[in-house]
Amino acid sequence: MFSHFDVVEPDILYISAARMAQVLTAQNVQGSPDLVVEVGSPGTRRRDEKLKHQLYERFGVSEYWVVDPDLDVVRMYRLVDGRYARASELALGRADVLTTSLIPGLELPLARIFADSDLVPRVS
Repeated sequence: MFSHFDVVEPDILYISAARMAQVLTAQNVQGSPDLVVEVGSPGTRRRDEKLKHQLYERFGVSEYWVVDPDLDVVRMYRLVDGRYARASELALGRADVLTTSLIPGLELPLARIFADSDLVPRVS
């Protein structure tokens, strides 16, 4: 929850150990996580890529990823001077590996993301 009026439920969120006590309460998340991941679908694409993008940017989420299972891509945005800059667009066809400085040691091949139906639900 960013405010009493701006409440969202991202598909995945990450809060660093250093910020956990500031952001996580017994009831919910009060403030900005370090990383938010949204899994797109035809029904949520506009909301994820426009409205939530603006909201996460406004409230200072350091990284915002949009997983697009229709195109087998992950679009990564990083906050730079208060605005999102597209850091990269990773594609399954290029055998890209997802990494982030927020989670040292994370190396997740896109083949694993898009092959495991438990990680990314496919919408028909």
